[in-house]
Amino acid sequence: MRTNLLKKGAGLLAILLVAIAAFGQSPRLQTATKSALYVRKNAASLEAKEDLEAMARAFKIMRAMTCEDSRSWYYQGAIHNIPHEIIGANKICAMYETDKEKLFAWGDCTHTKTEASSLHFLLWHRMYTWHLEQIVRELSGKADFAMPYWNYGSEVLSDNQLPAIFTDTKGSLFASARYSLLNNGKPIDDTTRMDLKEELDRLAITHGFAGKEGFSQQLEAAPHGLMHDYIGADGKETFFNPIFQKEMSGLMANVPSAGFDPVFWLHHSMVDRIWTQWDQSAYGERPTLKHLKVQPWEYNFIQPNGNEVTYTLDEVYAIVFNPDYVYDDMQAPVLAAVPNDQMSDMSRGMLGQDPPKERVIWKQQVDKVITDQQVIGQPKALLQQARNFTKSERSLETKPLLLRLDVSVYKEIGDYYKVYIHYPSGKKADQYIGMMTFFGVSHVHDLGELHSFEEEGADLSFTYRVPGSLLADGEPFEVKFIKRGQGAGSVTLESITLSAQE
Repeated sequence: MRTNLLKKGAGLLAILLVAIAAFGQSPRLQTATKSALYVRKNAASLEAKEDLEAMARAFKIMRAMTCEDSRSWYYQGAIHNIPHEIIGANKICAMYETDKEKLFAWGDCTHTKTEASSLHFLLWHRMYTWHLEQIVRELSGKADFAMPYWNYGSEVLSDNQLPAIFTDTKGSLFASARYSLLNNGKPIDDTTRMDLKEELDRLAITHGFAGKEGFSQQLEAAPHGLMHDYIGADGKETFFNPIFQKEMSGLMANVPSAGFDPVFWLHHSMVDRIWTQWDQSAYGERPTLKHLKVQPWEYNFIQPNGNEVTYTLDEVYAIVFNPDYVYDDMQAPVLAAVPNDQMSDMSRGMLGQDPPKERVIWKQQVDKVITDQQVIGQPKALLQQARNFTKSERSLETKPLLLRLDVSVYKEIGDYYKVYIHYPSGKKADQYIGMMTFFGVSHVHDLGELHSFEEEGADLSFTYRVPGSLLADGEPFEVKFIKRGQGAGSVTLESITLSAQE
């Protein structure tokens, strides 16, 4: 029988009432409205050992359950996503062969090609992890269990290793379809680790929550997407993927099987921690409840007792922005919505108001496959046009510009590309502006596992903020790409567009 956790639990109802009351208050309260009950710890720390052991106990029980049991390992993984069709008899879950047999909440994750999916990405995954956390608490018997986070990108080398309990081949947290380097107890390689650190530093000073250049979508690309592909060894190794039941990349490298690798939860606890750090910083911004209702999403999950629960967006907002946990290196989060007049231009546009107008400064057709260390510059005519534009509108010098890269891919790849502004004169150092990653491309663009990616392909765009001073001094610049990985796929750069918001 479907019940509602917030209607059943007096404690959470109180949270809801406090949160709704706070919608009309100051956009940032100085202290949390209630003390957190649980502490999420660094998975590499001694303090996290008991939580990891509790997680292993719970997953042993969950793996022994039938797939129809709503608290089972299979059921919980399928909430994130599941293949549209299993070729041959499903040896793990006999009742599921095609998506016509999905159970409640299966396949609800936000990895789709819609504006709403990007807006709800962080909120939905916070709710998903929070519910699994409660199930582990119930099944393990550890009343204060909180989901540890994997602190990848840390300068502490041991933080970049999977906890040993995840690499125990006989344990419930082990997955054979996972990058062998990690399963062998090795840390993330130095190059990837340093790239993660550089991207985390960039994310920390990103402006705005919504939009293609906003924090949510930038975080979804990296480190979120980068780590999915890395853990699943996309482009590096192949495995027997037990969810698809065929040889391919690992569990985490594919949206329909990602939720079945127990490391998914440590990864998303880290993603949530990155969001929490940014949200508490001077750069943090939250979507309003009205914002979410303009672009709605379904929130269906399983309670600790196995009952189904469907949340309204009012309830989601109350829980997401007043969590019952903190991270071991942060203070309790604050509660409140950001009023419309304090949201970014892009966020106001998504609320149905007039979006900011963009004026194209220059656009260049490229149509080239991107190679490592490649630089693509402006033709002289476009460079002169950009200089003239800047001279006539000096206000651009202090405003950010948007650099958009339109690309096409014809194979899902685990490679990623670092993007820089490069000055051929050598007078200025290269300026890192972001990453292009491709986790879930075939799924997001609805190409499906059985379609020919090579024939249909996918068109993508990546947008980055760059400083208006880029054009102020008239210094010629180029866009530089550094490729990471040796996968068989390729990425074609179709065009580059530089625009300004008016």
